[in-house]
Amino acid sequence: MKKIALLSLVGVVFAFASGDYSITHTDFIPRTINFLIFVAILWYVAGNKIVNFFKQRRENIAKRFQEIEEKLKESKARKEALKAELENAKIKAKEIIENAKKEAEIIEEKIKAQTEEEIKILQKQFEEFKMYETQKAKKEVVEEFMKDILKDIHITSEDAAKLILKKVA
Repeated sequence: MKKIALLSLVGVVFAFASGDYSITHTDFIPRTINFLIFVAILWYVAGNKIVNFFKQRRENIAKRFQEIEEKLKESKARKEALKAELENAKIKAKEIIENAKKEAEIIEEKIKAQTEEEIKILQKQFEEFKMYETQKAKKEVVEEFMKDILKDIHITSEDAAKLILKKVA
């Protein structure tokens, strides 16, 4: 409305500026009155529709703006929730790593203990095997010695056994 009035005023100013016209020689006043009547009729017929159109447009824009703000708030809340989940995941990851390290240390200690126990068992078996082999070697040496001695004497093995038993007793 203001634009129309401003344009009409500018048109009149240019019309008068271009020539030697005075307001008394023109029909400016009747044209202006006719224009104002036309604008009043136009406003009477379409004014409410125009006002309602712009009012609805303003409400729609405000509604869309509010929806966008709500979506923005939701996305910010979702972002914060995801950040919290990320922090929880980082904490859990650290806990898992610490637990894995502790388990690895425990397993390492168990393996060391088992290995040491196996080494002790193997050493004991070695000592027993060494004693067994030593006794076996002594027995063989004694048998060989006894065979050599008894070969020249011509004594039976039963008599030799009796002699050895008497000697030991």
